[in-house]
Amino acid sequence: MSAELESRLVFVDTSAYERKNYQFNEHALGKLCDFLESDRLHLLITQITINEIKAHLLQKSEESAKAIKKIQYDAMFLRNTPELACHGIFEKVKPEDIYKIVLGRFEDFLNKSSAEIVDIKSVDSSIVFDKYFKSEPPFGGANKKSEFPDAFVLEAVSKISKDRGQTLYVISDDGDMQKYAETLDNLIHLNSVDKFLDLVVRNEEELNEPVKFADSIFEQLEASLIESAKGIIGDSEFYSDAANGFDDEIYKIEIESICIKNKNIISVSGEQAEYEVDFKVILKAQYSIADYDRSPWDSEDKVYIFLLYSHVTKKHTEVFSAYVCIDYMEGIRANAEITELDFTESAFELNEDRSEIISVIS
Repeated sequence: MSAELESRLVFVDTSAYERKNYQFNEHALGKLCDFLESDRLHLLITQITINEIKAHLLQKSEESAKAIKKIQYDAMFLRNTPELACHGIFEKVKPEDIYKIVLGRFEDFLNKSSAEIVDIKSVDSSIVFDKYFKSEPPFGGANKKSEFPDAFVLEAVSKISKDRGQTLYVISDDGDMQKYAETLDNLIHLNSVDKFLDLVVRNEEELNEPVKFADSIFEQLEASLIESAKGIIGDSEFYSDAANGFDDEIYKIEIESICIKNKNIISVSGEQAEYEVDFKVILKAQYSIADYDRSPWDSEDKVYIFLLYSHVTKKHTEVFSAYVCIDYMEGIRANAEITELDFTESAFELNEDRSEIISVIS
């Protein structure tokens, strides 16, 4: 991938919006909207993508409302503490209220960004079906029929790119979209909005010196940033992608090491810089895992009389992403400080595929 910005024409796939938690007016998506609103970038989108995002927003609204309801039940004891800020969780939250708010923010994003809605009718369907029968990208795998919407979207935005003689950035976390983009010279694939913004900011001629200064400030504060990240991660909740319902839990975490794997600058000025930072974290996690094979079973009532647990220690290598804001008032290095460190997730997922078992005690 070139380190230079090659075009200001961009298409952002649903997966890339989802990766940013659909926070349309904050952090990376907020900065993208700023560039779009000032006509320094031009966004292509299709009605298929819009409908897909709306469906995801509705689903997540319903899931979030259910999650709040569960928390209200689990934390019922906190009703005794109206003095605490967390008492607000007991307010009734309807999925339709959540959806109305997030949908409004999405529509504001589309309006502010002056997104161009590309007509799918311009696509020659025979091209799409030809790719399907030949199993060419984006069609791949056993469930390739599900890729038809993506195929029409990609053909539509690619046609715009060709017709205008402009290279198009395709930002997607979808591997099939990446494979499709790699087959065409007029498309450049990036897997995140952050990487695109990094190119935009670094290649704005007027920001060349501020970027270099911001990077040097970042290096100056790197040790402090890592310590802060370690503290936040160490105090956070963790869950496993392989957990078996509510019977398994992670009850202790020990961070062995943490370092910065990657950083992308998304905004810079003479007194402030904002980054998306990937932290590589190596940690030990102690699990309490229900051992159903050893637990006594009541065949008459068809329930376990009680559950026995195994204590398992695993070593994980994970990457956690965060938004970092650095201020340097009046452009003076001595004034530099980290003013915000905000991780994408409030609870961290531990991936079974990136772990190794250290010990098992039954």
